[in-house]
Amino acid sequence: MGYDVFYNGQIDVHPALSEAHARIVSDTVNMKETDETRPIFSAIRASEEPDLPGYGGQLCVSDDGLNLYPEDEESRHGLRLWLILLLKHFFLPHGYTLNCEISFEAPADVEDRGTIYIQDNKLETTDIVLFDPGPSWDPNHYADSVLKEAVSNLLESASGCVR
Repeated sequence: MGYDVFYNGQIDVHPALSEAHARIVSDTVNMKETDETRPIFSAIRASEEPDLPGYGGQLCVSDDGLNLYPEDEESRHGLRLWLILLLKHFFLPHGYTLNCEISFEAPADVEDRGTIYIQDNKLETTDIVLFDPGPSWDPNHYADSVLKEAVSNLLESASGCVR
């Protein structure tokens, strides 16, 4: 069994979802296969990412169709995957643009926290990295791959400098 995840933020939708499209999004995220959602589920099953998230219900549509909200209080994993699948198989084909910044954290797993970003339908996820620097007599030095590459590029570009 999974553990609880807490999401904070909202997804802006442009233009506003029609009532029919809001119902399709809601039914899809709640794993209800209807005549309207069947093409989405079929496209997902036929795609390179054929798996559905393990849980449904992570998103709610606002009454005016301008926003999607993560479910209140405790939730389950899967919001990122739902967003990837809905972007590809529903929002993009229907001409919608999504933007958001949604933070997430799982109190039961200190390493499971980060942010889901969508800017003009481009989705990225970042993880919050917790780092224990260790005591002064035995420091723990840490550099992630992005920092290592930046330092390497800087050193490489400076190798031709003359003192």
